[in-house]
Amino acid sequence: MKVTLDNIYTVLFSVLCFSLAFIGDRFYAIPNGINISLVLIFPFLVNKQKFINHIVKKPIVWFAVFLSFILVKSVLLGHFLEDISVIKKLSQALLLLILSCGLKPKSTETLKSGIVLGTFIAVIYSLIKIGIIVIQTTTFNFAKGPIINETLPVQRLYLGLLCTISLILVIEKFFKNRQKLNLFLAVLFTLFVFLIAARIAIISVLIVIIYYVFIMIKAKYKYIFLLLIISTTSMVVLLNNNLSKRILHLDDTFRESYVDKIAMHEPRFLIWKYSYEALQSTNLFLGNGFNRTEEKLVSSYKKIPQLKKRAWFINKRFNTHNQYIDIALSQGFIGLSLFLIFLFQLFVIAKKSHSDLLLLLSALIYMLVYNNFHRVIGVYIFSLIFIFILEKSNYQKLKK
Repeated sequence: MKVTLDNIYTVLFSVLCFSLAFIGDRFYAIPNGINISLVLIFPFLVNKQKFINHIVKKPIVWFAVFLSFILVKSVLLGHFLEDISVIKKLSQALLLLILSCGLKPKSTETLKSGIVLGTFIAVIYSLIKIGIIVIQTTTFNFAKGPIINETLPVQRLYLGLLCTISLILVIEKFFKNRQKLNLFLAVLFTLFVFLIAARIAIISVLIVIIYYVFIMIKAKYKYIFLLLIISTTSMVVLLNNNLSKRILHLDDTFRESYVDKIAMHEPRFLIWKYSYEALQSTNLFLGNGFNRTEEKLVSSYKKIPQLKKRAWFINKRFNTHNQYIDIALSQGFIGLSLFLIFLFQLFVIAKKSHSDLLLLLSALIYMLVYNNFHRVIGVYIFSLIFIFILEKSNYQKLKK
């Protein structure tokens, strides 16, 4: 491969994709340094007409409108300095979308390979760490506790998301070239999310598998396979100690009702309860701003009767753990409407491709339980999904 600016640009973008499985809450110098390099090279690669055609695509326009609304509102209402952390992350997403204009039409395949390779190495690293811990302790508890953070190179939720994305990408490659390596990787990523008991990843992976069953299997066999998937998953959950604790809370013998167990052990139960209460005292049109929304929630956590849990919630300063609720509370229904219009415009393009539709669906599912725009890694992953959906090849498919 010749050393050209185009190739250097693609390699830098690919290294960024590769690094996602390792940056977590640390090592932000890597993606930040790559961003600076991409910005410096970008003017030498971008074609003016291509740039204009790129930024006027409806999803990018609506995302820019959404971001502009937040920016202008925060300045006018005096929230800018308080909300600058989240605004910077949202701006980072727009910057990556603009920088993707400097990629060659087929360069996104290299980016996808970067994500898959990074996730694969992260999985192997985690399996080695898990093996060492099992040998040292003769136990394997991935339901809760600090051992999870010590074992995985990145937060469980995001490693699960990367496994889901990688699963979609390798299945896409398998249908193109029928290489057994891609099938092996698909099985590895699927089994791994069950091993680490990544609940939302398990749901997403099952949706991916069921989706492909329904589009690839003959009609008379579809429901047989669906029943097989559901029954196998149920057996795995019941027989696996970590999954039964994480999903069914079978280790809680003090409460008989499953609802009571969820209320006791699931932080989101209380977070969403207090988020709903905060919504009732919020300006429904303009919202509170990101920081003041968080302050409202922290203040509400003081109502939690259990002293230890109350201190934990306040110390962690839990946000809404739902991107849609977060936008509704912080930016009001105007901001939420703009965000939903943007997602709809993205869906209009993504629905033309099985893999793109599943990538978008995975992102939408994760935003039900996490605030992607509050974490750098969340912003990067969402931005790359955005870039993959908007790649030139998709538009070529639409024309055919």
